[in-house]
Amino acid sequence: MAEQKWGIKAIREKTVLEATGKGWEEWFEILDKWDGGEKRHSANAVYLRDEHGLGAWWSHAVAFRYEWEKGFKQ
Repeated sequence: MAEQKWGIKAIREKTVLEATGKGWEEWFEILDKWDGGEKRHSANAVYLRDEHGLGAWWSHAVAFRYEWEKGFKQ
């Protein structure tokens, strides 16, 4: 049985693209290049906010989704 997605896990590609100007994979590549997997959630969110101009909510949403998709969070 497939895992039910909820909350940030359920945000569609179109939604993140319209809200942030980039899709999920683009954000994941940015965080990979920054070594986001080696950093804490708050550092990833601050990086996205300060260096890429995301608002507070979206910076945390993208960081959380990245960490979940990459298997750093369950």
